[in-house]
Amino acid sequence: MASKTVTVLTVHGRRQNVKVDPNTTMLDVLEQVCRKFSFEPSEYDLKHHNKVVDLSAMFRFSGLPNNVLLEMVPATKVRTEADILLVLQLEDGTRLDGTFKPSTTLLAVLETLCKEKAKAESNPVMIYMRREVLWDSLDKTTLKSLGLTGGRAIIRLLQRKPEELKTQANVSAPLPQKEKSEEDDIAPSRKASSPKKDVEKEPTPTSSAPYKEQDPHVLAKTSKDDLCVRPGPSKTESKSQPEMPVVKDSQPMPASEIHILGERDAVLFNLETAEHGSCELPDSFYDVTVKDVRIMYTDLRHKVKELEEQPLMTFELRKLEDEKRVLNNLARYRNTIIRVQFPDRYVLQGIFKLHETIADVIAFSQAHLEDQFAAIHLYTTPPKTILSPELTLVEAKCVPQAILHVGFENDLKPDKPLKSNLYEQLSNATGATELAARSRKNIPDGFGTTTSSSATSMETDPPIDEDTGEASGAWRNTNRIPNQNFRPSSVQSATTSDVKLPKWFKMGK
Repeated sequence: MASKTVTVLTVHGRRQNVKVDPNTTMLDVLEQVCRKFSFEPSEYDLKHHNKVVDLSAMFRFSGLPNNVLLEMVPATKVRTEADILLVLQLEDGTRLDGTFKPSTTLLAVLETLCKEKAKAESNPVMIYMRREVLWDSLDKTTLKSLGLTGGRAIIRLLQRKPEELKTQANVSAPLPQKEKSEEDDIAPSRKASSPKKDVEKEPTPTSSAPYKEQDPHVLAKTSKDDLCVRPGPSKTESKSQPEMPVVKDSQPMPASEIHILGERDAVLFNLETAEHGSCELPDSFYDVTVKDVRIMYTDLRHKVKELEEQPLMTFELRKLEDEKRVLNNLARYRNTIIRVQFPDRYVLQGIFKLHETIADVIAFSQAHLEDQFAAIHLYTTPPKTILSPELTLVEAKCVPQAILHVGFENDLKPDKPLKSNLYEQLSNATGATELAARSRKNIPDGFGTTTSSSATSMETDPPIDEDTGEASGAWRNTNRIPNQNFRPSSVQSATTSDVKLPKWFKMGK
């Protein structure tokens, strides 16, 4: 076994090289250096990159590379040895325990716990953390040399000869190859050259007479759904296929019902109106197949790769990314759709500006409560995160739409928190979705007031340039969403005719 080297920088500036093997403990490294320079090992620690090294760990499990440089520093607390609760596990699974000092040898442990196997004829081998100690070394190896100075540990006891330990266990033989049939030996080119003959050789069902009498031209016009429902017999169908989910006759989408309650185009609907259609899935649908395991394994590898390769971001970089997200949302959207869900599964929808705060949404919700002075808060889930009233909707990541839940203070949840007359002016989920989509196209002048003139002006087609076939520049400029914080410069506000050019400047031909 090739030895490796560890360099220790002592407290007085000396460097000491220590030869180690994979089973050498870091405590042994420290003791060798302390014996060289007459130091007390219990008063010092080893550090690697300002991190204290675990002295009880072996070199193979310490994660340190070859030729590593360790620094010897004074310990914050002097190490003391304590009794060790040791468990000896036999080959049959029996466990024998006892309390020993760190200076106790493994032979003394074996004689105390299992005296009948403490013989050279039994070929005892004690294994701790992949370190194998044979009979000849049991009386020389102490618990402290294994890195045990306190706590609990378990040691395995085997009865093997030294040459038997070098043999590899669980050696698997190659899998037998599947015997090829005569049909598999046929060249694939022959099968591809005569596809029509294979179709003619397929047996036709004798039980269904209509298949015989139908004209081939009529069969060619049949839809794919009919072919899927009544497929002809083929070789591939003999294989077991997973059961497909049986979808019930889904109910048609209900007609949209919109009852605007007031400002912000507020509508109220129940979540039950959003549940339509059903699908019965067989029990085999929930069985995890090999393909599912492969997909989950691939997704997990991608996630681990993304976490490993993503760069470390400082607080300033994370703050800069949040500011970029806010600016992108401000440039892309003009308003946001907020749905406030109450405990009785009723949802209140409203349209808000991006610069408005959570306090505005709370005031909007309280205006529709039976008790308008009730103390409420808004939160998102999962996980449950209570939103601060000072946050803007952009900062709270409620753009372009969000679902916020209402929570009552002091756990006072009324059965019907909304006003009684609002339950008589209910819309449905289809109408609320249609109103939200309409707000994307028609940007109202004010909150909750969308006049017909503004709606028609926004829905009219833009003027098309006859030469280029695209919208004219004036339409593109007027259709852009203005930014309140944008200040046009003098160069941008001036037209090309107003700009005065110097005499020495000449336009290129």
